[in-house]
Amino acid sequence: MKSLVFAAAIAAVALVSPANAADSMRYKVQVDATWTAKSHPLDYPEDAHFSGIIGATHNAKYRIFQDGGVPTAGLEKLSEEGMHSPLDSEIKGAIESGNAGVLFESDPLFEFPGQLTATFTADAAHPNVSAVMMVAPSPDWFTGVSNVALQKNGKWVEKITLKLWAYDAGTDSGTTYHAPDTDTQPRQSTRVNASPHFLGKDGLKPVGTITFIRIDKTAAK
Repeated sequence: MKSLVFAAAIAAVALVSPANAADSMRYKVQVDATWTAKSHPLDYPEDAHFSGIIGATHNAKYRIFQDGGVPTAGLEKLSEEGMHSPLDSEIKGAIESGNAGVLFESDPLFEFPGQLTATFTADAAHPNVSAVMMVAPSPDWFTGVSNVALQKNGKWVEKITLKLWAYDAGTDSGTTYHAPDTDTQPRQSTRVNASPHFLGKDGLKPVGTITFIRIDKTAAK
């Protein structure tokens, strides 16, 4: 069985400050988790939780995950154990190469429905954002968004809300929340999780929503 592992609660952080404040914008990211025994009754775990948010601002050359893409070692560790490392190191590497702007994180969530928040600053060179959290306990399931554009027609968006779907990272072959470790070799591509745990009468059921809210209007372009 996979369970959330973390060394300590982590506050939201920014590793790089934008060079030009006029081309930057402060955002709040808010996760509203709706994954409950009522909404997803099949095998719902008593120890249900989300790992803390880990995310990054970036350009078109980087993203934390991609539907149909090959999972990184960092995504594997996050989706199987809830650990932010080595995903945080991967993001720092992207920052050093200029493809990512900032890393942001939050504490985990243990009560559903519930909410997670963090803040970050996006800049003109890194106007997109990706963020992930483990759906735990699980073999290798996570939720998040990839490559969300925070600029539209050259202006910073005021607010954008997206549904959060469960994903299968493609690194473990378990099919239930408490399945024993079954390493997948070779690695499979990351896909939306269409298992019965996340299906309803009308199709896939989201596990929540994620909202990006502009909080520093004075820096608008």
